[in-house]
Amino acid sequence: MTKHLLFIIAWSVLSFFFRPAAAQESNLLHFMNTTPQALRSNPANFPDSMEMYFGVPFLANISVGVGSPLAWSDIFIHRRDSLFFNRNLASVMPDNSHITADFNYDIFTFGKRFNNKHYLTAGLTVKGYGDAGLPKDIVSLLVNGNAAFTKKPLVLDASFFGITYGELAIGYGYHINKHWTVSGRVKLLGGIASAYSESLKATLTTNESTYEMTGTTDILFKTAQGNIFDNLGVGMDAGVYLKTPKGLEFGLSFIDWGFIRWNSSVTEHRGVKNDQSISFSGITDISSGGDVMKTFLDTLKHQLDLEERAGKAFQTVLPGRLFFSAAYNFSPNDRVGLLFRTDVLQHFSRSGIAIMYNRLISDWFSVSAGNNFIFDMGAFNPGIAMNFCASTFQFYINIENFRSFRLRDMDGIRLQLGMAIALY
Repeated sequence: MTKHLLFIIAWSVLSFFFRPAAAQESNLLHFMNTTPQALRSNPANFPDSMEMYFGVPFLANISVGVGSPLAWSDIFIHRRDSLFFNRNLASVMPDNSHITADFNYDIFTFGKRFNNKHYLTAGLTVKGYGDAGLPKDIVSLLVNGNAAFTKKPLVLDASFFGITYGELAIGYGYHINKHWTVSGRVKLLGGIASAYSESLKATLTTNESTYEMTGTTDILFKTAQGNIFDNLGVGMDAGVYLKTPKGLEFGLSFIDWGFIRWNSSVTEHRGVKNDQSISFSGITDISSGGDVMKTFLDTLKHQLDLEERAGKAFQTVLPGRLFFSAAYNFSPNDRVGLLFRTDVLQHFSRSGIAIMYNRLISDWFSVSAGNNFIFDMGAFNPGIAMNFCASTFQFYINIENFRSFRLRDMDGIRLQLGMAIALY
């Protein structure tokens, strides 16, 4: 129990230095159909001139994205040569913040066109995703202590979800005519590890005289891990793409809609004192140093009194995504694009709009630049992507959602790169 509790707390604290980034797929690469990675977010967007591609084994695609509601400059204030802890830290946070992280590692990818009508794709990938819901009052409690909650109860409703799994995908696409293309992928999934909270709630009241906190908790979360053949699931992608004679292109796709059933080493973690009264003497603030945090964590662990027991099999859904895109080719080498996406996650959903400009500088080099407007996260989430070609060899790199050009103000980033062999 102690290991699980400390892991969750450590994950949340360390993730403070990043801001939520959209999960698993790059927005910029969606429009770069000179590289097969455009197929990741719409399986029907197969490049017209590409007859076959295969990813360099173990280097086909490596993608990492991380994020949290706070940057270093939010936590610490710089004044001349001095560094001060921000006592108003909670005021810069949204009411309900989410810390996220994801990775995507392609072991093998392949695609082949047949008779200009049909194409097949295949891939073997390892994926991971995690998020933690962080209520604003938790930060206020840790930074300022519990004196602020004498007039109103402290109501905490947190969450977390994490999943790592392997994916074997087989896809088929069909060119209905020179304008319309439809495609789909079916996926066999094997779960490696999972953890998710069914309930992480507490309602606490502070005594005005003694500052002792009393209240109730409702804590239940589950974990599972093991052999991928023991934790099986299925998923699917589907997409349609339209290219008009006037240079306009439209796409619609659904990515990673599916589930995994977890059967191996399922453990249920439940608060022994759920719905019973708990109390502890309160805390001051973490900026005062000393053993405040250690005392708080020790007290928290003792009062929550989590028990572990073998649990029943459970099911988790994949982080699913919806993409709708429009692009315009205003010259043979220039195009602009607009992308709307929605990510449907375990405990919340997030939507945003991306704009993009792509320039084919030469036969061997293209570059894209754009910005993501992610709802509830601000309007400045820039990105840049490049694709290099040398004969049949391709290398691409994408950096997105870094939000600031200064490291201390950076509260998130997405990095994606890979290599492929393409035949035209």
